[in-house]
Amino acid sequence: MNKKNLEEAPIRFGANLGYLLEMADQYNTDPSSVTEEMQQLFAVLSTGKVEGGADAQKLKSVLQLIDNIRQYGHLKGDIYPLYKREYEHLPKLTPEEFNLTSEDLRSLPARFVSEKLEGRFDNAEDAIHHLDKVYMGSIGYEMSHINNADERQWLIDYIETEGRHEFTREEKIELLKSLAHVEGFEKYIHKNFVGAKRFSIEGVDALVPMLEKVIAAASDNHISNVQIGMAHRGRLNVLTHILEKPYEMMLAEFMHVDPFKFLPEDGSLHISRGWTGDVKYHLGGTKKTTRFGSEQVIELAKNPSHLEIVAPVVLGKTRAVQDSNEGNMSSQDVNRSLAVLIHGDAAFPGQGINFESMNLSNLDGYSTGGSLHIITNNRVGFTTECYDSRSTNYATDIAKGYDMPIVHVNADDIEACIDVIILAMKFRQAFNHDFVIDLVGYRRYGHNEMDEPSVTNPMMYKEVKTHPSIEILYGKQLVAEGILSDDEMNQIFKDVEQEIRTAHDAIDKNEKETDIEMSMPAAVAEGQPEVETGVERARLEQLNQDMLTYPDGFEPFSKLTKILERRQDPFIKEGLIDWGHAELLAFGTIIQDGKPVRLTGQDSERGTFAQRHAVLSDENTGEKYTPLNHISGANASFAIHNSPLSEAAVVGFEYGYNVENKNAMTVWEAQYGDFSNMAQMMFDNFISSANAKWGETSGMTLLLPHAYEGQGPEHSSARLERYLQLAAENNWTVANLTSTSNYFHLLRKQAHYLNTDHMRPLVLMTPKSLLRNTYVARPVEEFTEGQFRPVIVDAYKKTKVKKVLIASGKVAIDLYTELQKNPNEGILLIRLEQLYPLPTAEIQAILSDVKNASEIGFVQEEPQNQGAWHYIYPELEQLAAGKKVQYYGRVKRSSTSEGDNEVHKLVQSAIIQNALTI
Repeated sequence: MNKKNLEEAPIRFGANLGYLLEMADQYNTDPSSVTEEMQQLFAVLSTGKVEGGADAQKLKSVLQLIDNIRQYGHLKGDIYPLYKREYEHLPKLTPEEFNLTSEDLRSLPARFVSEKLEGRFDNAEDAIHHLDKVYMGSIGYEMSHINNADERQWLIDYIETEGRHEFTREEKIELLKSLAHVEGFEKYIHKNFVGAKRFSIEGVDALVPMLEKVIAAASDNHISNVQIGMAHRGRLNVLTHILEKPYEMMLAEFMHVDPFKFLPEDGSLHISRGWTGDVKYHLGGTKKTTRFGSEQVIELAKNPSHLEIVAPVVLGKTRAVQDSNEGNMSSQDVNRSLAVLIHGDAAFPGQGINFESMNLSNLDGYSTGGSLHIITNNRVGFTTECYDSRSTNYATDIAKGYDMPIVHVNADDIEACIDVIILAMKFRQAFNHDFVIDLVGYRRYGHNEMDEPSVTNPMMYKEVKTHPSIEILYGKQLVAEGILSDDEMNQIFKDVEQEIRTAHDAIDKNEKETDIEMSMPAAVAEGQPEVETGVERARLEQLNQDMLTYPDGFEPFSKLTKILERRQDPFIKEGLIDWGHAELLAFGTIIQDGKPVRLTGQDSERGTFAQRHAVLSDENTGEKYTPLNHISGANASFAIHNSPLSEAAVVGFEYGYNVENKNAMTVWEAQYGDFSNMAQMMFDNFISSANAKWGETSGMTLLLPHAYEGQGPEHSSARLERYLQLAAENNWTVANLTSTSNYFHLLRKQAHYLNTDHMRPLVLMTPKSLLRNTYVARPVEEFTEGQFRPVIVDAYKKTKVKKVLIASGKVAIDLYTELQKNPNEGILLIRLEQLYPLPTAEIQAILSDVKNASEIGFVQEEPQNQGAWHYIYPELEQLAAGKKVQYYGRVKRSSTSEGDNEVHKLVQSAIIQNALTI
């Protein structure tokens, strides 16, 4: 084991004896290379003597006691406001358990506990009593799992010397006022809108003043953008008191009155909504404010009912703000934005999206310089208590695998809650690493305010029902401290109630908002007009040459060099541009046009099928080189990252990135199309429906490899049918192409409409075998002019056509190949490039032109219950004008395809032959 690994190893005894022995060897070489506790221990072990004549065995016991307090003190901490947990078989945490007397401890100087405490305490006993208060109070710390020794020591030093802030009288009163507004809002809603769902924050009310402190600390550190993600519990309170959504707007939503009548006229608050809408506790907003000392933008991301699913979206939004996309390469400043992720205690360990999201935290393409996680721990998930919902001691334990500091804090100790925010923000700024706060509280009511929780959680709710709310607890504390009087405390509460009552009275209860039509905005209904996307030959040729020019001394893999050199052929001889080449030419022209491109996915740098080669490796040094970062004329950046083996979190991240930076061509590529199954909730709840629900737009592009190549069920279908089932209201484009020039034009069209009212996502079934098929590859001339073609039809003699076949993607090329070999003027093949929105006008024009045709056949590779058939059949019936509409493809199956390659060939051949038979 090398020295770095030794230094980064956690300090533990017993099971890690091997580490301890190697540390001893390191100590013998350089005593200063190990921590001060280890220096003291090894000094005793090597000499048998202790300064001052203390017994060596006693000193070892003292060191073990100190280590236990730091490591396990949280187990005895006062971190539960009620329904306190009891532990058995606790580690030794008292001097008596180590046979240490007061005299033993008083005989040792405080520096044996910590050199940082030497000047503050006269002896080890006083210093250890200090540690008891620090580690076993209303804040519990966990950091022994952290491998980085610098981070671990920084935390110990801060916690033991600076851990608690001395609040001024004014700060205490402001905290009480904040809590009064939080509780006052909830109580007012509860009283005046009986039975209305709001998913109350009560029990973890401290969250709001904690967020206020986060934003203030961000302002102090010149962080001008804060991105917040949270589920529905407490969201209305955060909207009201952090984003300053007026009480009138919130109350109007409960009354079904148009809330936008009360939107601030100064433009400081932006709240979008879609035409079909969503429940109020899923909505978000953006606030521009100087409330915390500098100009800041605070965003609360919209979130569906899928709890934690918004976490990677917020991370992507944060990274988008941090990135600068000027020039060929993007650059990141982690202090441009801060991500704050608010989790539920049952959902944090229960939903895999959190594991995936935390795994992004230190990866170059996804890091955000340290996110702040706050778990609003109400000790129960719907009705399930912790012993039925997780296998860990704390909800936070899953974060230990990612080296994140963890702090548990009693939600009824508001000053402690603010202290941990100060610690978390200082740690983030020092190390750019995530930090986890477990805000341990309770839930005042049931899962929603109509639920009776005592049915399933009787013991907990016996305590909840008699437990005073936090503003009463803290108000009485301030009265006891002489900060204010009873009358002054009560006046604060009355003022809040009157403030909300005044807002309520300002709403005309008779102005009900009921839009049953829910019509799309005009720009959405119009769709995307066609646009010329050709690029002049000279520009393409120079771009191509730039991509084939490498730095002096850089040597790509020799076999790859020959492959890449063939990309000159379309410009110097009669060569064709294949799929990967067309894509890179498109991306190059897009960044030259000023739109940054960000492409991520598993192995996307090379491409799953070795087709892209956007990033090259020197075969001698391993050095990486990205040609698109060095082309001439680029006015925006190109970024490509091999993603972790994750779909849900990465798709969510890229969606968030594009929502925040609508000018960016944000592309996610699945390794195989069916891998997108793991991110289905992102397609269902965000990408396909966010505009209709929330007025949240994106132009994200999805590349999903799809085609039946005999590779079995999981490597054949990208589940085209799912995207078509979700297709409505021009919500996205779904395409399956058969031409590299059409791919080039479609990518450029997608980029053209970014950051406009016509922007929408693109779902593309990308090829596998067609990547190198010469029938798909096209000459340069098709790239220099024209536009995307939603249908492709070769020349035909309209009077001779008896049968029209419509097909997309690989099966269309299979049909095309057979017709090239065996021409048949009686069959007309329409290659349907765009499935949604269906180009009905183009199809209708062709069908009207071939009046002698008696049959329209739709050909697909997928089983009949999958693919595009059920989507397109009703459309074709309307267009057929009495002609027979016939299906050609696999029979209905529960699986996507057969598993045997030879069987596949026979089935595929039968589909083609049946379709081509008149």
